[in-house]
Amino acid sequence: MEILEQLGIEPGMIVVNIAGFLLLVWVLRKFAFGPLTEIVAEREDEIDGDLAEAESQREAATRDAAAMDAELAQVAERSRELMAEARERADATRDEMVARAREQADRIVSEGKRSVDLSAEDARAALREETVQIAMDISERALRSSLDEERQVALVDAFIADVQRRATEEGEGA
Repeated sequence: MEILEQLGIEPGMIVVNIAGFLLLVWVLRKFAFGPLTEIVAEREDEIDGDLAEAESQREAATRDAAAMDAELAQVAERSRELMAEARERADATRDEMVARAREQADRIVSEGKRSVDLSAEDARAALREETVQIAMDISERALRSSLDEERQVALVDAFIADVQRRATEEGEGA
């Protein structure tokens, strides 16, 4: 202790200084470091909570993105299905229209054939009437004049030739 006294240090002051320092540390710990430690701990807890919330939001966003991708895939698939259905309906409509057009064309051709057949029948009837008229004309001529046998044969031959010629003309005209 003498060394301390030679240096000008009083041992009682050292004890008072140490007691004061320990008292200061205790007061700082109680009133400064305690609340400061609490604030730091609260802030730490708040940061940990924010980090956990951010992580949960990131996971939710990832789930939402995956759900949206799945929904987009479903929408794309539904779109493909609708397009295929529309194509099928268009094909069916086209086929139906082609069938109706064919039926109408067949009906027109059938009516045309029927019209041609009627015209041909009318022409045949007219030819028959004309043939009858010619025969009557020949008979009338024969009765009016007395004909010899050669003249009668020539007249009948002329009649037959005339009928054949008219039948040929009618056949070419129809």
